[in-house]
Amino acid sequence: MFNAISIISSYYLSRIMRRPIVWGMPVSYSIEPTNHCNLKCPECPSGLGALTRPLGLLKSDEYKILIDQIKDTGFYVQLFFQGEPYINKQLPEMIRYTRDNNIYSSISTNGHFITEKNVDYILENAPDKLIFSMDGLDEESYQRYRIGGTFAQADAGLKALTRRKRELRKKLPYVELQFIVMKQNESQLEDVIKYGKESGVDKVIFKTMQVSSYENAVKFLPTNPKYMRYKLENNNFRIKNKQQNHCFALWRTSVITWDGRVVPCCFDKDALFEAGILNGKSFKEIWKSKELNNFRDRLLQYREGIGMCTNCTEGLKMNIFEIEN
Repeated sequence: MFNAISIISSYYLSRIMRRPIVWGMPVSYSIEPTNHCNLKCPECPSGLGALTRPLGLLKSDEYKILIDQIKDTGFYVQLFFQGEPYINKQLPEMIRYTRDNNIYSSISTNGHFITEKNVDYILENAPDKLIFSMDGLDEESYQRYRIGGTFAQADAGLKALTRRKRELRKKLPYVELQFIVMKQNESQLEDVIKYGKESGVDKVIFKTMQVSSYENAVKFLPTNPKYMRYKLENNNFRIKNKQQNHCFALWRTSVITWDGRVVPCCFDKDALFEAGILNGKSFKEIWKSKELNNFRDRLLQYREGIGMCTNCTEGLKMNIFEIEN
């Protein structure tokens, strides 16, 4: 609690002073088990093979060293960034170690590695929350974006998971069905709510879509402005929210790639603004480093001058729509 108060206080003081002041450590982390993926989604640099950084797998021993450094101040770890987490065979060991250190954990998966054969093992080593991404309720709408996967396989994985969870009377994981609203699936939203209830998930989430090109904006963005985070005009697209010269994410959370690169946030998919590598360095040293503070300073002075920040949803109130079952 003291650490959280320190982070919040230093963030607001930084906004007032227009210079980076950082007291305390992050309260949450995104740690990447792998940046490999089995799908080829058009807006995912990992699946498309467009990442410029190396592909690989986080080792559980390296993960444990990091957890030992952050366990006294951090309380939430997202075991995903780019890629499909369940490709890493050491993921269950990482989840167990996170749980053993009383840190809340979550995973986002496309569900293709959850089967009738391994579902008991997955439930035995379940995170606190599992986000199940499924962006279509039939093969046509699903495969238009989730290229390389099938609705049938994702559907089977989700239902196997929720069925065995009930049968084994497991409380975990808390299952969120995430549905990115796009042009080809926006007519299915009522059916998604019904599907979520029938499938036994705990919550249904409708999420607005991120795009990186006007071509994909025209191709995928829905017609309903409620589920649009962008404005399209003059053959261009821009985020709806006004860019302010501050961002709480740079104080409250940290993103770490599979090979130990500490980056400012989840929008730095290629680690272009890497602040340091956890190879012989402590996380605290990098968190309070000159490199990361220089990035914070740039953001406090002129956020729009940082390319990846112009597509950021920080402060956007219409990013996620939640429906409890």
